[in-house]
Amino acid sequence: MNKKLNRIVKIKKINNKQNSRVINYLYKTGVIAGRKIINQKLNVSIIEFKDYTRIWMLENEIEYYTKQIIK
Repeated sequence: MNKKLNRIVKIKKINNKQNSRVINYLYKTGVIAGRKIINQKLNVSIIEFKDYTRIWMLENEIEYYTKQIIK
């Protein structure tokens, strides 16, 4: 099991200011819902927010909290 799954996170920055959908979730907390591989080499996290929206973010854009949700 991936230790990053179900961790509480916050988006701390975004590299591309063009995406208004992502800007709406800046500094909001969410939960790591899964992982995604981009271009066969880059592994990113999928974050789910309280409104069930899921977006993927690069690791350097995410701030991890120590609390983990156990389902």
